[in-house]
Amino acid sequence: MNAVMNATMPASVAPNHSLPQLDSLQSNRARILARALHPEAPYAHLQTAGKTLSELAESALKGDRDAHHEYQKLLYILSLSDDTGTALTRRWLSNEGYRVEERHIPAADVPHALSEAEFLARIEREVAARSREKHPMSEYIFEGRASRAQLQVFLRRQWFRTFRLYRDAADLLVNLVDVDEAAALGRYLYGELGEESEQGSHPRLLAKLLRAIGLDADFQAVSTLPEEIAYLNNRVRSFRNPDVGWGLAVFYITEIVVPGNHEKLYKALLKAGLSEDEAEYYRIHVSLVPPRAKREWSLIAKRLPDHAFQKSFLTSLAQHFRVERAYYDAVWDEMRAVQ
Repeated sequence: MNAVMNATMPASVAPNHSLPQLDSLQSNRARILARALHPEAPYAHLQTAGKTLSELAESALKGDRDAHHEYQKLLYILSLSDDTGTALTRRWLSNEGYRVEERHIPAADVPHALSEAEFLARIEREVAARSREKHPMSEYIFEGRASRAQLQVFLRRQWFRTFRLYRDAADLLVNLVDVDEAAALGRYLYGELGEESEQGSHPRLLAKLLRAIGLDADFQAVSTLPEEIAYLNNRVRSFRNPDVGWGLAVFYITEIVVPGNHEKLYKALLKAGLSEDEAEYYRIHVSLVPPRAKREWSLIAKRLPDHAFQKSFLTSLAQHFRVERAYYDAVWDEMRAVQ
């Protein structure tokens, strides 16, 4: 069956291919997953790999820290590797883990459907209390206190959040069965990828900034920071969920905090000696995002009469803030360790 699911592996292996990464872990579970990714693997190997990942997820979500670390790393390899030959099997296996995760994520308390005004007010309360904009690392950078070396730490992490966002968002687009909703998200992706100019795509603009500050912009980059891996895994899981409330929550909250953050980051970079051209990635977001957010809200507002959608959205929002806080704490520790 796996031979049907997967195409033959290409001869050249890129750094972000799954099999070399699984092999490097040298664990029994990694070997079980790698065996299932073989083009000629029998269905029994797939079943064993799915069960292995599900059981590991159960242990991780019951508080076993070692299991959590291994699960997130394995899921990261399965979800975000670039080899096309194993893509269908990797996605199938990832879904086995996703199902376990979503059973354990605390459901939002939404006893009855909220009005649009009530729903928006609840989001605003969540943002005011838990947004990354209020994190001490953000405030430190916004105040212009970060050294160039500390800004390198922050921008390296910005790269991991940004360079493949368009690919993750494309999963959400596929789940929007309404053509008008798909068109709205399609316009976002069109802008994210530079419209008529490939060099104006947001990953390319951020790559320009990284080079200016002395960093590589590697489109095959693989994170090793556990909290970053968990953040990226949560984002891709949310975007892939056929219940689009999960993906729309992460997508919307990521966008609405961008204008204020990016304007402050832009000014901090100028203060650190970067030019306006080098910092273009942040500059363009200042005016670009507010109309985007308005358009995205229209996708949400039309679904609000659906109580189940509200619950999915607010559950996903709370989970996003949990993993984002842990991620920002870890990056803040990394920044403060820089002399």
